[in-house]
Amino acid sequence: MSRKKVIEMRDIVKTFYLGTPNELEILHGINIDIYDGEFVSIVGASGSGKSTLMNIIGALDRPTSGEYTLDGVPLNKMNSNELSQLRNRKIGFVFQTFNLIPRSTALNNIELPMLYAGIPRKKRAERAVQLLEQVEMSERSKHMPNELSGGQKQRVAIARAMANDPAIILADEPTGALDSKTGRLVMDLFHTLHEKQGKTIVLITHNNELAKETERIITIHDGRIVDEKDGGENMREVNHESV
Repeated sequence: MSRKKVIEMRDIVKTFYLGTPNELEILHGINIDIYDGEFVSIVGASGSGKSTLMNIIGALDRPTSGEYTLDGVPLNKMNSNELSQLRNRKIGFVFQTFNLIPRSTALNNIELPMLYAGIPRKKRAERAVQLLEQVEMSERSKHMPNELSGGQKQRVAIARAMANDPAIILADEPTGALDSKTGRLVMDLFHTLHEKQGKTIVLITHNNELAKETERIITIHDGRIVDEKDGGENMREVNHESV
């Protein structure tokens, strides 16, 4: 039985128009397949096009041409409202800068995607409590983001990313703002989600050492996929210390 494709990209081109007749092509015909339950990294230096590609994978931006299908849904003909709903239901974002709502508790931050999805209050609260337990942050449920360390904020962000049981978790430099020990623990949490829950995770990074921990490494350079190879060299035992 063949594995289900969660991400299918064909001939993705992204051009930015800098005023007629100037245009700048950032992505030059990208083809990517990512399968259900894979842990994949997309690696590239600054200026490689990886951020532009991440925005397209995350349905935050549209390609100029080409086709993108996410979890069986073609995105090309969706309007902005439909894309917004798809993002909320199908994609769990984890950003380098955490992007938590400052005046909301950890629990309320996790509930937010479920609120947008129209999930009833009682069910939202129950799910948020479960997710906080999964990331070992139950005792911090009532804390505001400014009362949390960087590692704790990222754990809450990962729990929030899981809120609607998304098709993919899209993690953009998730350890970039953390020290190496805390970053290690956050990576261990991704491994747990992947190994124990079978989550599909796409890690965007410039860090080759982190990329080696994933099952497959896709390298982007000057807007083209230049290499694709198996990772798994540095897979570590999952560490359950709290951040």
